[in-house]
Amino acid sequence: MIIWILLAAVAVFVIAAVSVGSVSGSLASRPRRSVYDLDEAVDFVAERLPDEVTARLSFDEVRVVLEAHCDYLADKGVASVATADDIGTELLLVPDDEPLAWIIGRLEERSVDLSDDDVATILGVEERYYRAIGAIGGEVEGPADPSPG
Repeated sequence: MIIWILLAAVAVFVIAAVSVGSVSGSLASRPRRSVYDLDEAVDFVAERLPDEVTARLSFDEVRVVLEAHCDYLADKGVASVATADDIGTELLLVPDDEPLAWIIGRLEERSVDLSDDDVATILGVEERYYRAIGAIGGEVEGPADPSPG
């Protein structure tokens, strides 16, 4: 009787170890997921804005800019509620000034009156939030220069 109990315990342990090992291996091979929390982002950005900007802007205005940026990223297919299995791998190129122009246009549609400089400052600080949560990594090297040197 004790031998059966020991064999059952060993079998349960082996099954559990194999299951945990396979799931851990699968998760280790996937890219790390960055989760953007809007409330956390608003607090992060508002606390790090320059004093002259915080004197003019409210938390609600910071939130509106960050929401518009999230809308832009979703429109481009960068941000989503996708699961780890649904992460896209295609390269997406965005001109440096496109997000700012898109967001300013969105704010004008919503009758939000913020200066372009304030929006740019908010987005600049938001980039630090992206780095803090691991959503932005190091720079990617471009292709080799095809021109003869």
